Amino acid sequence: MNPACPELSPFLLEAGLLDRAGALLSREGFGRCVLLTDQNVAQAWRPTLQAGLSPLRQDWIVLPAGEESKTLDRVREVYGRLLGLEVDRQTPILALGGGVVGDLAGFVAATWLRGVPFFQLPTTLVAMIDSAHGGKTGVDLPEGKNLVGAWHPARAIWADLRTLRTLPRREWAGGMVEALKVALLASGDLLAHLEILGQAPDPGLFPEPAIRELVLRAAGIKRAIVGRDPRESGERALLNLGHTLGHALESAGGYRGFTHGEAVGLGLLAALRLSGNRGLLAEASDLPGRVEALLAAWDLPRVLPGSLRWEVVAAGLRRDKKRRAGRLVFVLPVGLGRAEILEVEEAEVRQVFEELRASEGSLELG
Repeated sequence: MNPACPELSPFLLEAGLLDRAGALLSREGFGRCVLLTDQNVAQAWRPTLQAGLSPLRQDWIVLPAGEESKTLDRVREVYGRLLGLEVDRQTPILALGGGVVGDLAGFVAATWLRGVPFFQLPTTLVAMIDSAHGGKTGVDLPEGKNLVGAWHPARAIWADLRTLRTLPRREWAGGMVEALKVALLASGDLLAHLEILGQAPDPGLFPEPAIRELVLRAAGIKRAIVGRDPRESGERALLNLGHTLGHALESAGGYRGFTHGEAVGLGLLAALRLSGNRGLLAEASDLPGRVEALLAAWDLPRVLPGSLRWEVVAAGLRRDKKRRAGRLVFVLPVGLGRAEILEVEEAEVRQVFEELRASEGSLELG
């Protein structure tokens, strides 16, 4: 842990880390652990990690996959399992999976016995470059995403690059959206790198050095911002680019209509349109087209379904955690590598919402 910024967990990224997890955990002084994962990840990686953790005592809690598991009801179920396993304050919880598993396991670790040690073992691109870093944990309510949560940074983040090889293309696409987000915030070079990667038909063919560079560069941008603003009192709020509308879209679909990456991708397009409508992109007028082309390369939606009602989305926006005195707050790009946090009128967002629905039925649905 970085003493200057406790939210910045030590980050280790290499192939084969799951095989060494037992040695890494023993080095931290632990002889027992509880693994929290989902059914999909367990099927792919449980045997590898079980062998890697030998001879430590290990107990596994396997949850259904998907955002639908990130609820207080599921947290209560996990508490019951921990009680039955007699998990004490010296027993670490390890999150093996993507953002949903990491958020849920982190919240459980933050609240069980007022806090137990926590380690992140991210297996998705989204988790490796974004959600595993920065100490945020949380669960959803029916009314909105991540409305209940706690700050509880991992003792360490151990990311095994091999796990990315088993990701379906749709999961890769979601990770690319998070990488695109930080590229828009801070790095034109990373945006160009993403455009090169977007030309490959199969992410499984990416050479390992290219994947490693992508993860390190994207995660490095987030970690630098977190290091300067650990508790989101200023600059860190920029990392919400695309997420204000994105979270509202997820909630409107009952967390089944859009994946997180699909919703945030649409949120990025909305933020760029808001900026363009305000005349903030005069020096980067090509950005909306570049972003739309990248979303298209990853078969991500670029327009909203006609069945989606503004009133439902607006209700989600009004519950957003970042509102100020009842006003909507959006992160808006003002150039390549630059963005600002600005208050916007609900009417502005509705206009963009209608613009994104205008092409319904076109070939741009992805």
